[in-house]
Amino acid sequence: MASTLVDLEDRSYRNEGFCAALELAVAAGRELGPIDGAADPGPADRSRREAIRRLRAGATANPGLLALLAEGRFADLPAAATVEDAAVRRALAVPDLFCLAAPPGAAHTLALLEIVRAAAQRGERVLLAAPVAPPVDAIVARLPEGAAVVRAGHDPEGPGGIVTVAAGVQRRVLARSQAAARSLEPWLGEPSPAMGWLRRLTTALTEAAEARERAGRAAAHRELTVREARGRLGADVRARARARDAAERAGATAEGEVERLTSALRRAEGSRLRRWRADRLRRELSEAVRRAGAARAAFLQTRAGYEESARRLDREVEQDGVVRAAADRAAFADVAALRALESAERSAHHLTRLLSGVSEAPPWDADPAGLSALAEHCQAMEPVLRGRAGLLREWRQRAARPTRQLHAELLRYADVVSTSCLDAGRPEYGDLDFDLLVLADAARVPVPDALAALVRARRAVLLGETGRPPLRDPAVVRAWVATRCPSGADPEELTGLLTASVFERIAVRAPEGNRAEAGR
Repeated sequence: MASTLVDLEDRSYRNEGFCAALELAVAAGRELGPIDGAADPGPADRSRREAIRRLRAGATANPGLLALLAEGRFADLPAAATVEDAAVRRALAVPDLFCLAAPPGAAHTLALLEIVRAAAQRGERVLLAAPVAPPVDAIVARLPEGAAVVRAGHDPEGPGGIVTVAAGVQRRVLARSQAAARSLEPWLGEPSPAMGWLRRLTTALTEAAEARERAGRAAAHRELTVREARGRLGADVRARARARDAAERAGATAEGEVERLTSALRRAEGSRLRRWRADRLRRELSEAVRRAGAARAAFLQTRAGYEESARRLDREVEQDGVVRAAADRAAFADVAALRALESAERSAHHLTRLLSGVSEAPPWDADPAGLSALAEHCQAMEPVLRGRAGLLREWRQRAARPTRQLHAELLRYADVVSTSCLDAGRPEYGDLDFDLLVLADAARVPVPDALAALVRARRAVLLGETGRPPLRDPAVVRAWVATRCPSGADPEELTGLLTASVFERIAVRAPEGNRAEAGR
């Protein structure tokens, strides 16, 4: 247990040092100036710092992202994944991050398109990011029929822009949905929207179970750190407790002496033969009463000192850095568990609406047991597929409204969202997350810029070329670090963050199964 705690503390120290180095790299970028392909400081810094905050707090779609970036700790590959598999297949199989080396040009574009197409065909939500907003025309042509691509954050009225896509959806729904609603049979469409919601429900239930388990471990770790902090900071309380107990025993002894002398005096006053002892007993009793009063006062004083020390210890423990970090992790774990369950509940509400008018929806409770029962019921019921007709009618009603009404829904439910790395951290993205991030031209993206997109994805594929020169002149960076790096910071870590891309940082640490070259 002791070695485990030491290992956890050491990893926590390394991870915190990495986050601190990221913040220093963001600050240094303002002085050294932007690199090619990177946004100028200013609003972009807010995206970088928010991503670092989420990384430090563990509020990332991939819970192991911080350990991967700071320590090079990759998740185990599935048993079916082998290094002999095609690069695209391996890229989609890894549970956390994959580096695909591809030279600029046709090989890079083809690999990117194949990965996005395959992920969308599997029903995954994809975030496509690059140093600047990537074009989407070629991607749209290769995606499965019906897959929606939205380009956000840049030229919303251009090809693939959110305004353009919303207008196109409005036209297509109004022109074709009426005929589709009349002609589609229950089994038409693969997957149907209802089955999509059912898949999201079952995925959210699995994530909720995992999140509850993580929350339990985080709560246990928090209690352990509290006990350790009380043991480490409670020397004064323990000393005062011993003094209190000693004063209490002394007071009890003095009270006992008073009671003994009182009884002896009563016996002496009631006996003619012992009356001669009464005066002496009265004097002894008076002295004993005085001593008992002094002992009682001493006990009250030591008890007050102990209580004040205990309250002070409670405050110190609450403000202790290790305890606060553990409490924050436990709080974020609880929030993650709640959000996963809320995601499942939202999916259940959608399924219930789809069943309305087709079949009576069974009653269910918004807890894991109730939501699992609803999922099993829907899987067994054929009328669920007929809900697509109701969904099409709902979309017709929405499509008749002003196009802006569709923007939020398009961004949330698009199959592929295309944007620049730093635009992925814009406030309008809120709590959106994605199944897969495809980061194009990753060899030109520094780690702080890539984070804005990485924190939103459960898995990521980085495409980049090997052998590129450093992002900044290493001599200039080392000179800056030598004169401006704060004491306690790691100069090598800071230099690496300022000169190396996210692709280079990950590729050199990735196991063989987590990297490949395009075409192999």
